[in-house]
Amino acid sequence: MGDLGEPMPGAVPVEAVKKGLIDSRTISKETDPEGRVETARAVIGVRAETRANQEVIADTEQKIQHIAELAGTLYQQERQKNEELARRLGSVLVRAKGLIGIDDKQAASLQAEIAAIEEERSALYAQSDNTEHELADLGKRQTEIPNPRQLIEAYYEKISTQPLSNEQKRALLTPEVLASLTTEEYIALWRRLNPYFLAHVTRQGFRDHTGEDMMVNHASGYREYVSGFVDVMENGQCLFPPLARVGLVNRDEATVKSFLSSFFEQAENADQAREMFKNFLSFGLAAAPKYPDITATHFAAQTVLDGYYGGERGNEVFFVYPSDVLASQYPYAFNGKEKDFTEPQSENKWNDVFIWTDPENPGIPVDSGIVFLPDTRLVDPETGSRYASEMRTIDGQERRVMIENTDLVASFVEWGKKLDAQSPLARAFAAYKKERDYYNQQDLERECVTTFTQELINLGFEADASSLLTNRLMGEMHRKDSLDEEALQGIVRGAGAHFKMAERTIPARDYWENFFAENPDLRPKHVVYYDGSPTAAVFKFQQQNGIGKADTSEENGPLLGFDDHRVVNMGEDSRSNVGYEELLATANKIIDEHYGSAGAEGVIRK
Repeated sequence: MGDLGEPMPGAVPVEAVKKGLIDSRTISKETDPEGRVETARAVIGVRAETRANQEVIADTEQKIQHIAELAGTLYQQERQKNEELARRLGSVLVRAKGLIGIDDKQAASLQAEIAAIEEERSALYAQSDNTEHELADLGKRQTEIPNPRQLIEAYYEKISTQPLSNEQKRALLTPEVLASLTTEEYIALWRRLNPYFLAHVTRQGFRDHTGEDMMVNHASGYREYVSGFVDVMENGQCLFPPLARVGLVNRDEATVKSFLSSFFEQAENADQAREMFKNFLSFGLAAAPKYPDITATHFAAQTVLDGYYGGERGNEVFFVYPSDVLASQYPYAFNGKEKDFTEPQSENKWNDVFIWTDPENPGIPVDSGIVFLPDTRLVDPETGSRYASEMRTIDGQERRVMIENTDLVASFVEWGKKLDAQSPLARAFAAYKKERDYYNQQDLERECVTTFTQELINLGFEADASSLLTNRLMGEMHRKDSLDEEALQGIVRGAGAHFKMAERTIPARDYWENFFAENPDLRPKHVVYYDGSPTAAVFKFQQQNGIGKADTSEENGPLLGFDDHRVVNMGEDSRSNVGYEELLATANKIIDEHYGSAGAEGVIRK
């Protein structure tokens, strides 16, 4: 058992661990026995109060009924007496007595009885009014008494967001436990964790953007069809570090030997092969040391960097992990200036969190987190891409390529040629460009962007492509008074808006559900479908699922209490360089054997 009474993975079945993490009754038994007793007392108390109040209400209702019955009886008596009095006063004898000034005793007695009945009825009516007010107050009190079920539900809701301790997170947030959870159970667990997250976006579909950052080179695979997410699921269902992705998925001799084969093709001797391999592991252009960089799985904190690393705009696939999950289980480092899980870096290009795993078993399991897949975005039913495509033979290889929409490009060029000085759009742009008042200029710019974008949508471009095209077009119009065909062709191609969109489409959710139905072994354990901006989708998901009530950052700090797992110096810390010496030793042994045998045969392999 753990220090706080929770079961430890391995000591008890995973199902028991799960109950300790997400089952409110189990959690309350193990962590809040006093709260359970207090809640039970409160429930017993309100049930007793409810019963007592209901009994008083029943008695009061009977009292009101009794008063009503008495009042009814008096009313009948009064009617009878009035009728008798009327008959008596109408008799000849009584009238005669009246003429000579003699009172009729029987009539006087009836009148006295009627007055007494009226007085008694008035008292009953007053008593009835008071009792009705009492009943109303009792009814109001009944509505104010907490419902026992609501008390219990409120208690368990509080328990369901009770933060796990730092020790519990370290002991229990293991890949084995997390993979055993359903999506609903995973969400329930996240309610007990900090809301902060780490995200990793993959390239799925045709990569149609690179981030356009001159200082950061992320152009790999641009406009190529990539099955990044499917590859992850087919290749161990882990997010591998770069070194594992290029072949070193573990460090056994067979794997290292296979990886070194490419070096053997280039190196003329053992020394050269050793130098090449060591340089490969140790020297690079990135800000971080090479070996720690290529052995870490990379994430962004508190944002999804789809602009830098994603595939298709509006059709991104990405992975999200609670920061607690990764920070509690693995060594980590921040590449940026801010060392903080609770806020993104001030510059996206530095939002790079390194996570190191066992080099013999590298990578972060997909089922330790949540996979976000596009929901209603319309895609090609065969490829899952927004774009139309076809298979072509390029350099002797079959490749799927995007199809240019020549008709749409031609329409854009013809439309662009008409943006002369007399064009309403050109005049509006000229007014915006000429305006010197900052606020007026901002208003005119927004009007231009809206008008240009709508014009391009009307031409046939999709909304997001129209926005990109508008930005490039207005940028060129800032520099040139008129645009020729070559410039317009460059604008539409530079924006990537010249490709044909898929025509026979289905919602992305249907594409992925069909894919998983055909490939059930490739379905992630935790899937969330989303629409809109990836980062906004994560925050919306958290809000909809009540994630955020277990925020412990105020007391635990921006590293969430896992400061000891942070690698401060990636170049020197053994945790970020684990396996380096062993890998070199294995490689040197294989290199010596390879070139030794090659030399014995009198052959040097290149």
